[in-house]
Amino acid sequence: MELINTTTLSNASNTDPGRCDRHCRMILITLYSAVLLGGAAGAITMSCRMLKRNSQSMIATIVLNIIVLHSILLVSLPFRLSYYISVTWEFGFFTCRLVSSIIYGHMYFTFAFYVAIIILRLLMYFKKLQMQQFQKYHAVVLSIIIWMVGGVMFLPIFFLQYGTHPTYSEQRCFEFYKDLNHRECIILNYSMIIIMMTTVVTLFLIQMGVIVQLVKTLWPDMWAHQECRAQIKSFFFLLVIVVCFVPHHAFRVHFIQHYSEIENSELVLYNEIFVALTTACCLDMLCLVGGVIH
Repeated sequence: MELINTTTLSNASNTDPGRCDRHCRMILITLYSAVLLGGAAGAITMSCRMLKRNSQSMIATIVLNIIVLHSILLVSLPFRLSYYISVTWEFGFFTCRLVSSIIYGHMYFTFAFYVAIIILRLLMYFKKLQMQQFQKYHAVVLSIIIWMVGGVMFLPIFFLQYGTHPTYSEQRCFEFYKDLNHRECIILNYSMIIIMMTTVVTLFLIQMGVIVQLVKTLWPDMWAHQECRAQIKSFFFLLVIVVCFVPHHAFRVHFIQHYSEIENSELVLYNEIFVALTTACCLDMLCLVGGVIH
């Protein structure tokens, strides 16, 4: 009887256009597996390096927050892999909501900490701040503020609105796009899209201007200057945002405008892939450790 139910669910996953088909699942399994292995390696290696250096700088404390966020996401990925491999959710509806919400919480919290690093280094470049003015408790206070503000915004959404559609099934997961039928959810999505896109464009233009000016001033020995290396690192984090987060938000506009559970359900498949792409930011520490950016 269990074999029959499993076969039925598997067949349903291939015929239901609103679900991730076999090709989609293979893409997700490959991407999540790579992120899980690479992200874990990067987080562990970077943590060991930071412990050896015992750095007290503000940037190091923010990076530590990012490692914590990555670790939380990485713990949730085996649940996703299990679902896409077996095509059945076996961990209960609350766990489904929690695992699904972690990926969004991770994205926005990580974005906030990336932006904090970029802005701090820009302020230092423009001589608005001096590193000597900061002590470790300043970074701790900043981290607490980001976590508290994010928590105040995120928790009510999770408990009151996220996953409230009456058609959700106990054996199916990650289908919370159905909540886009709610006006409040649409407004929230558009607000986050506008905030992220505006922030990215503004910081990208400023950062590019700073790097161009540094290259003109310090060429050909720019890599010998700490200030130039610091701005290149900031640009690296900005690139991570552009590669991992911006595509999801750009597609989200199209998804919200054209999504229909019946007529355009194939958009759900693309949405799942773009959501999965946001987890690739977990490879940032591996890139830093591996010397992709020094």
